[in-house]
Amino acid sequence: MGLDSWVDDYHALEQAGDAIMELIVERNKALAAGGEGLQISAKIRQAQNNFNYDLNALQRELQNDKVSKTLTPKEFERRNNMLNEAKIRKIQIGKAFEQTRSPSGSPFTGGVTNRGYEESDRTQGYSNSELLNQQQQTIAEQDKGLARISDIVMRQKQIGLTIGDEIDGQNELIEEITEKTDATGNRIQRQVRAIDSVQQREGNVCGYWIVIIILFVAIIAVIIWNIT
Repeated sequence: MGLDSWVDDYHALEQAGDAIMELIVERNKALAAGGEGLQISAKIRQAQNNFNYDLNALQRELQNDKVSKTLTPKEFERRNNMLNEAKIRKIQIGKAFEQTRSPSGSPFTGGVTNRGYEESDRTQGYSNSELLNQQQQTIAEQDKGLARISDIVMRQKQIGLTIGDEIDGQNELIEEITEKTDATGNRIQRQVRAIDSVQQREGNVCGYWIVIIILFVAIIAVIIWNIT
C-alpha cells in the first residue's frame, strides 16, 4: 500500500461509514412503518464488519510506515488524527445501530423489536415517529459529545506538535552552540601551539647568547694570555 493509496483507502472508509449511516436511517424508517428490517440489519452488520476490518488495516499500515520512517512526524500525526476520526465514526455507527436494537427482540428480526425500541418507562406512550425523533435527538447529542472529545484530542495533538517543534528548535540551537564551541576550542589549541613554538624559539636565542658570551670571554682570555 503506497502513501497515496493509504489516503485513498481512508476516503473510501469515510464513504463506507456514510453508507452505513444511510442504511441505519433506512432501517429506522422501516421500523417506524411497522416493518422488521431484518435484511437491512444484516447488511448493516456486514458493512460494520468490513468497516472495522478496513480501519484495522489502515492502522496497521500506518504503524508500519512509522517503523520504516517513510512518513515525516507531522504527516504521521495528521494521518493518526484521521484514524482517530474514523474510530469516533465507528463508535457513532455502533451507537446508532444499537439504539433501535432490543435484547428481547426475536432472533428472526436481528434482535430488533417491531417498534424499533425496547419498551420501557421512557418509551411507552410514544408513537413510532416520536420515538424516531427521540432517537435522532439522542444520536445528535452523542455526536456533539464525540465532537467535543475529538476537539480535545486534536488540541492535545497540536500541543504535542508545538512542543515537538520547540524541542527541535532547541536541539538545533544546541548543535549550533556545540559547533561554535568546537571551533573556538580548535582556535585556542592553535594559539597554544603557536605560543609553545615562540617559547621554544626564545629558549634557543638564550642559548645562542650564552655561547657568544663564552666565546667572547675566551677570546679576551687568549688576548690577555698572549700579552702577558
